[in-house]
Parts: sequence; structure tokens; C-alpha cells
Amino acid sequence: MNKKNWKKNGITVLTIVIVLSFVYSVNVQPAVFGNPFEFIFGFNFEKNQDSNLQTFSDYKEFINFLKSNNHKFTSNGYYYDSSPFLSPRSLKIADGSLGMAESDSNDNIEYSETNIQVEGVDEPDIVKTDGNYIYLVANSKIYIIKAYPAENAKLLANISMDDETIINIFIKNDKLIVFALSSRTIFSKQNYSYYLPPSLSTTIVNIYDITDKKDPEIFKEVEIDGRYIDSRLIGKNVYVITQENTYNIIRELNGNETVTIPEISINNIVRKIPAENIHYSNISETLDTMNHIISINFDNGDVKQESYMIGNSQNMYVSKNNIYLTTSSYEYIESNIFNGRVFPDYIQNTIIHKISINNGKIKYISKGEVPGHILNQFSMDEYNNYFRIATTVGNVWEQETKSKNNIYILDKNMNLISKIENIAPGEKIYSARFMGEKAYLVTFKKVDPFFTIDLSDPNDPKILGKLKIPGYSDYLHPYDENHIIGIGKDTVEALESQKESRNLDFAWYQGIKIALFDVTDFDNPQIVSQVVIGDRGTNSPALYDHKAFLFDKEKGLLVIPVSVHEISEQVKEQNNNYTGNIYGDFTFQGSYVYNINLDGFEYKGRITHMDEQDFKKTDYYWGYSGYNQIKRSLYIDDFLYTISDNMIKINSLSDLSEINSVLLY
Repeated sequence: MNKKNWKKNGITVLTIVIVLSFVYSVNVQPAVFGNPFEFIFGFNFEKNQDSNLQTFSDYKEFINFLKSNNHKFTSNGYYYDSSPFLSPRSLKIADGSLGMAESDSNDNIEYSETNIQVEGVDEPDIVKTDGNYIYLVANSKIYIIKAYPAENAKLLANISMDDETIINIFIKNDKLIVFALSSRTIFSKQNYSYYLPPSLSTTIVNIYDITDKKDPEIFKEVEIDGRYIDSRLIGKNVYVITQENTYNIIRELNGNETVTIPEISINNIVRKIPAENIHYSNISETLDTMNHIISINFDNGDVKQESYMIGNSQNMYVSKNNIYLTTSSYEYIESNIFNGRVFPDYIQNTIIHKISINNGKIKYISKGEVPGHILNQFSMDEYNNYFRIATTVGNVWEQETKSKNNIYILDKNMNLISKIENIAPGEKIYSARFMGEKAYLVTFKKVDPFFTIDLSDPNDPKILGKLKIPGYSDYLHPYDENHIIGIGKDTVEALESQKESRNLDFAWYQGIKIALFDVTDFDNPQIVSQVVIGDRGTNSPALYDHKAFLFDKEKGLLVIPVSVHEISEQVKEQNNNYTGNIYGDFTFQGSYVYNINLDGFEYKGRITHMDEQDFKKTDYYWGYSGYNQIKRSLYIDDFLYTISDNMIKINSLSDLSEINSVLLY
């Protein structure tokens, strides 16, 4: 063989060896080591060089860290992933009608958007509209409805995702972003126990091109390990947070240790999350959870990802520039006895992790810690680079150590700079709202103290005013700079005999209460007007989900879905008009519509999707919870759209007369 042929054949052999090595690396090698050539498939994962946390150099270091800082979970352990075994996903798109793609010819009409906390930071929901179409999550599908003109409203298409559970959506221009729960198999069905099922939870983010509303096309498919926590849409980037238990990573089954490195899949190409993208703090504490944060640019499909071992995230607040994740920490002290029962006594703190987001880039900044626990995302706020948070320490039932409420202010590095503590001892926070240099706080035990708080000097916050009225507000919403809407429950004080039997001074909640507060005189807040709907048992999703609250100041419109329970006059007479802990009978489910202005509320009417048969199926105590239960309302132009799992009903805003309806089945 001459040198030329030897050289040619040598190159050929070397090429074959490289190709075989590549195939082995991608498809054969053990999962724990990852796939070093996966970058060829176009993943865009950047190592965060500036993170204040540490990252792992390889998977072995990552696994050793978990073993040193985590509990050991075995096949007969107490912790397990409760997600069901799901089959591989597939996509189905069904047309609701035939014909050419619908044109968008009504670009200048007014329409309501999702009720959000921070301007410019969109929040996902089960329904979205762009003023021409409505996109709705119901019955395990996504429906696309031509909504305007109202007279011609009709169903165009639906998207189903088989066994996956669709949670909520975003809509932006010609893109539909869908979030769903799924799982991936890690064991065979025959090789698992009750405590360690064969799959772990994953989150799916599908982005559809909906230029043609009747024929949506997949633009991007992303699946990442962990349960879906929440998401936000800022500019061209959607940020998604998932959380997984670290005992899914290291499992012991039948005496054999199994390692499952977290994965992410993009357009059905799977890769292990790189060890250098997993961030941790080198502290001695048990870390049972990992938070995955991904950003997706829905214009070009670019995906970035970082993972953080920072504890179990329970609440999230997002500004235009930062994500704040909170987790609770407990220091148990001793036990105390209340009404003959033993309760553990502990100190509870809230840890806040600040993570910067900038045009899709994700970077951990710092963490802070404050006493107590928070209620929800509205307990937090960012303003002029300061972070404000409202917490409750202790519990109302504690007799010796009374509960108390606090406001803390932290700087951009999450250092505590000021505080107001011991607000309303013996009560707890029911709602909070930060508005620039002002804050509003509602606490409750028997009455509703509505506090006005001056935050203009972050180094010296002050409570300026307080108003005590019966009841409480679960949600506060700004009407304008000097007026606040509160929605919650009315209350009546418990009888002395009831207080004595419980050894507790308390009040019974009653029907839904909507109130308008005047804070023009910040030192002396007043109530302008209030309305009460129903009796004890009356409920509304707007009490715990602000996205069910529809308000428009210019239109003077306020709409909430309500399940109404009412006590008969006969029962009231029998109890000397004291309703206390008496529940009413279910009488109505639907949307209550009010005109609202600075003089207060004017009842306009109510809309239901129920018929006579629905009423016959209702439960005496819990009320109606079927497919005709109205969950959301929105408006387009001068029409009100109420939405349930069965239909979208369209009524005139002027007189609530029915214009049209679109059935979803």
C-alpha cells in the first residue's frame, strides 16, 4: 500500500471512529455523565459566570452534594412523586368550521386584558383575548373563538394535548404560548413501588403560530423536569419556573441506586441539564427541591435555562427586571397546648431569592430573610430598587404569644434597611397592596382594620391611618390614586357562648362584601360605599384569584363571578335575625355586574349559564361546580363575554341583554 492510499484509508478509519464515538456519546453512555456533543443540535445554554451562587463542575460533584445535603429516599420512604403515569404526548388540532383563515379587521376596538399586578409584566390565565379572538382553556382543550363582531361569534378550532393537563396560556401577536403538566418515564411499570412511581413530573411549554386561527402550527416545543409553578411574559420573552424534588434525582430501588439527571427537551431533542447550569449555596442545610427557570424568546425561539437549589419556592413576585422567589424556614422551639391539643412552637422566617432577568438572560443576585410568612404575591413589591414585603408572625389562635404583622424594606442587595413591626397584634394579614410610595394592609380577627402606610422614605416607613369596619378584604384593587376597591367577606361577631366554648374572641364570616375606600386624606381613610352579596356560604374566585376580577374605570364596570347562598327569612326569624354560623342555601351561580364611580356601586344585573336542570343537580351545602359555572368575564367593545367550560355568553354592556352564545361542546 502506498503512502497516499494509506493516508486516505487512515483518514477514513479515523472518521468512522469519531462518528461511532459521537453515536455512543449521544445514545449509549450512562445518563449520569450527560451528552457532550449535544450542543451540535442548537441548544443555547450559557454558563452564568457572574452568579453569586456556586455551580458544579460535573455531575459527580452534583450527585455528591445531593448525598451530603439531602435526605436519603428509598422505595419504602415517605416521600414520593404523586404525578400519574402518562403516555407520550401527541398533538391534535380540530377545526370547528371550514373555510379560509379569518382576517383581523377590528384592530382599534377596546377590550379588557388580564388583571395583573405589575404593568408590563403579563400573567398567564385560562382565557385571553386580542380584541378579535378569545383563547380559552376548558375541558382539557384550548378553544379559539372568533369573538368580534359579537353577532357573528363562532368556534374556529380547538387544540388538545391528549393526557397532558393544560394549565394556562399567553397570547402575544401571532403566538399562543401554552403551559401543561406532563411526566416522563424513568422506570418500567413493573419495577417500582407505591412510594416511587415510574415517572416524574414535567412541564411543557408549547408555542403555536396562530397566523391562521383555524390551523395553528407548532413553533416551539419545550419540556423541562419539574412541576409548573408560574410564568410571566415580559416583552418578547416568557419566563417559566418549575420545581422538582431532588429525591427524584437519586433513588434507591430494591437496594440499587438510580441517578436521574434533570432534563430539558426542545423540539423533541433531549439533553441533560448541564452541571454548570445548576447553582447552589455551599451551606449545611437540607435542600429537597430544585427550581428550574427558563426563558423563551417567542420571536426566534431562543431558550436559556438556569437551575437553582434554593429550597421550596411557595410564592413569586416578578417586576420588569427581577424574579423574587420565597421559601419558608422553620426553627422549632417547643410545643404548647391549646384547647387540649398539642401544637409545635416554632420561629418561621421567609427567605427571598432575587434573580435578575434581562432580555431572556437569568442571573442570581442575592437573598434576604425576614420574620414571618407571607400571604401571596401581593404581599411583595419592588419600587425604585427597593423590595417591600408584608408578613405575619405567629397564628391568631396563639394566646400567650400573639400573632403580629410587619412590613420590611430591603435594598437592591436584599439587605434589610427598615421595618414596621407589631402591626395589629392578635390578627393576621388578609390582603396587601403596594402602590408606589404607598401601601395598604388589611388585617382581621373580628373587624377589618384597613391601614394606610407611607413608604415615601424607604428608611422610615410609617403607618398614617387606620379604619375599622366589620368584615375583611381578601383582595385590594386600585380604583385611582385616591380610592381603593376591596373585595372580601362581611362578618358578624360570635355570641358570647360561642366565644366561651372555643376560648377565643372571634367573628363569623358571612356573604361577599365589596367596598370602596377613599384615601384622599391618607391619615384618615373612609369608606365611601359597600355592597353585600348573599349570606354565609357565598363565595367567589375573585377572593383568591385576582384574574377573576374584571374592572374598568373608564367604563365604570366591575364584574365578579359569584356562587350565592341565601338564608330564608323564616330561618332568620327563628334565630332572631342572628345568622352567625348558619349557612345559606345555594340559589345562584354567575356574574354580578355593577356600575362603579366615586359615589359607589350600582347593581346592574347578573348573568348565569345555568338552566333549570343545573339547579336540580346542585349540592345543598357546597353549591354548584359544574361545567356551566362562570369563571371569567371580559369585554370587547360594548359587549360583555362571560365564560364557563360549556359556553361563552355575550351580553350588551348597556342593558345586559343577550346577544349571542358560543357552545364549546
